[in-house]
Amino acid sequence: MKKGFTLLELLVSTIILSVGIMGIGALFPAALRSSLLTRQNSQAIEYCQQEIEFLRTLNYEDTALEAGTHGPDSLDDKFERNYEIFPDYPAVDMKKIVVTVSWKQRGGGGGLDHEQSITTYISKN
Repeated sequence: MKKGFTLLELLVSTIILSVGIMGIGALFPAALRSSLLTRQNSQAIEYCQQEIEFLRTLNYEDTALEAGTHGPDSLDDKFERNYEIFPDYPAVDMKKIVVTVSWKQRGGGGGLDHEQSITTYISKN
């Protein structure tokens, strides 16, 4: 009785191994795109939070807190930030502030548009 593998058995096992490796290899680009998008989302939220903190330091009557859309401001060559003020919302002597950061995903994402927003409220008192 001969010991070892036949040529056919080696060929079949090589094909199965190749298919498995190709399947795993296809996961890496998807993981990289997901990681990039997560990093960009975190950065966009940070830019929103910075603007919220700045606007909350202003006097209620400051011109930067007038009703309407303000911006856009270009940030870091990738991101664009604007904010919108809604006066007397949700009550009199209150303002709703919505800060939005938008960007086009780069690095294999096909140039998809994304945005993150944060909402806060300030009062006159």
